[in-house]
Amino acid sequence: MSESIIREKRIISLNSNNATTYYNGSFLSDMSFDFANILSPDRSILYVEAGVGTAEIPASFFNIETSNNVFNYRLNATNFSITITPGNYNYSTLISTMTALLLANGHTFLFSLNRSTNLLTMTCSTGTWNQINGSSIYFVLGFAANTTYNIVANTITFPFLFNLLGQKRIKIYSNNISIDSYDSVNKQTSNLLAAISVNQAGFNLITFQNTDGVYSRMRNHYLSTVDIQLRDELNNLYNFNGINWTISIHLILYRRIDTILDELKLEESASASLPEPTA
Repeated sequence: MSESIIREKRIISLNSNNATTYYNGSFLSDMSFDFANILSPDRSILYVEAGVGTAEIPASFFNIETSNNVFNYRLNATNFSITITPGNYNYSTLISTMTALLLANGHTFLFSLNRSTNLLTMTCSTGTWNQINGSSIYFVLGFAANTTYNIVANTITFPFLFNLLGQKRIKIYSNNISIDSYDSVNKQTSNLLAAISVNQAGFNLITFQNTDGVYSRMRNHYLSTVDIQLRDELNNLYNFNGINWTISIHLILYRRIDTILDELKLEESASASLPEPTA
C-alpha cells in the first residue's frame, strides 16, 4: 500500500433488539437502524470497503417454516390442502402430523421411507388420488417446485430425496451498504454482505468471524441508516421467533494523507487570520 494512504476502521455494532424499524415483526430478519451519521462524503476518502466482521445468530428457526409447510393435492376431482404448523420435525413427527391433517380432510394416506435410498412413497387408500399440485413443502418431501404430478394407482414415490436438514446458510444483505456481490438465486449483482454456514443444531448459537479480513468496496460514500435482511439459501426471510441476534459491520476507509494535511493547513491558516480578541 502506498505510504500516501492511511487505513481507518469503523465498527458498526448491531443488535436486533435495538432496531429503529421492524419490517417483519418478531421474525427479526428484516429491519433498519437509524444513526446520526456513520459515513459522509469527504474528499480525503479514496474509497471505502465494507463487510461483516462478526456475527452471533441463534439457530432459533425451524426446519418446517411458513415458507415450506403447505401440501396441495387433488382427490376425487377436488382440490385440497394441508398446512403444517411450523416447528422442528423428524421423520416420525412430520409423517404423523401430515397423516392427521390429511385424515382431517377425510383422506387416509400411508407413508413409507426407503432407508437405503431415502426416497419417500405416499399412498392414498380412500377415493381416487388425481394429482399433487405445486406445494411449498416440495423440497422436504422430494419433488420439484411448481410442478404438477399426475398420480397413477393412488401412489407415488417421490423422485428426490426426503430432506429435513433445514436451512444450510444465512445470507446477510443490506441495500444501503452497497457492494458488488453475486448470488446464484437471482444471477445478478446484489448487496450480499456475507454468507454464513448453519453449522449448529436447533436452538444453539451460530457464530461467525471474518478471520481473513477480506472486505468489498462500497459503491457510495454516504451512510446513516443501516438496513439488514437475513435470508436462507432460497432467499426466504428467516423467522428467528423473537430471539435476537448481533452483527458487527466493519467499514475500512482509505484516506489520502496529503489531502488530510492540506485540510489541516487550511484550518490553521483560517485560525491564524482571525482578529485578536479585544479587551
